[in-house]
Amino acid sequence: MKFHTSLWITLLACTLLQLATAETPNKTAGHRLLIGYGEGVMELDEKNDIVWHYQQPDIETVYDAWKRDNGNVLFCHRFGVREVNPAKETVWEFNVPREKGKQEINSCQPLADGKVLILDCGNQKLLEVNRDKQVTLSIDLPDGGKNPHNRYMQARKTPQGTYLISYRDNKVILELNTDGKEVWRFKLNDNDRPFTAIRLANGRTLIPCITSYRIIEVDPNGKITWELDKHDDLGFELLYPVGVQVRNNGNLVVINSDYHHRQGMNNDVQAFEITRDKKVLWTLTKADLEKNGKTSVVERGTKMPSHHLLSIQVLGEPFELK
Repeated sequence: MKFHTSLWITLLACTLLQLATAETPNKTAGHRLLIGYGEGVMELDEKNDIVWHYQQPDIETVYDAWKRDNGNVLFCHRFGVREVNPAKETVWEFNVPREKGKQEINSCQPLADGKVLILDCGNQKLLEVNRDKQVTLSIDLPDGGKNPHNRYMQARKTPQGTYLISYRDNKVILELNTDGKEVWRFKLNDNDRPFTAIRLANGRTLIPCITSYRIIEVDPNGKITWELDKHDDLGFELLYPVGVQVRNNGNLVVINSDYHHRQGMNNDVQAFEITRDKKVLWTLTKADLEKNGKTSVVERGTKMPSHHLLSIQVLGEPFELK
């Protein structure tokens, strides 16, 4: 009888352990990630070790970063767009004058024909640039305000060949055609500041909002069909949801940025994957980036480990929904 009781206790303990493990988000992402942050770009392997890192003195504010199929990394920084190979050699570059307060590049996107879509915030233009650095398309954007940094956040070319522009201070998403004519708009709340807009396969648009701490999905009629915000119980605080990639399975991989908290804060979760029914599958934490023998990346400006994440890409999946 003692044997059966002991066996029952052992089986119960194993079952409880399995249940607890199933309910706890895995601290290891299990995916290779490319991350743009305040001063550079880094790639993490399946164990969250930093296996590749690019940081140069002339680089700051990497809002957008993409690893291409050939292994090169394309990213934008405050004064330009740069593509580097795995050896960190520059293979392509497009720059604007280094005039802080007058010029700024907040967004880039590799296009299927080899061109690059560039959001020129200083000159309020949307550009398509080819490999010879020739501007093959230039769209004059509706005025975004006086401050280049606050005019726009990101731009994306849709599968339909139109362009989604996130207006930060104007709190609106505009969709323009190649002639620069408006074909759709979505007006956000007064406390919203959109970071990007992603056109989904179902025709809806996913919009991360950085100052209202939420992500919304809206249909073509402007109806909100899905929302994730600070009231949802994630097990951690939802901060600035900046970089987002929608996976093939519909899950969202989200940067939970504490970028504006320059002195650091208690936020531990830097990125996470969440299902549409709001189950967190895994998290990327500060400890993943700086402890347990990790090679930490230190930012020049703050002398802190790089918690100021801005862009994320799950490698091995198509990046059209990013």
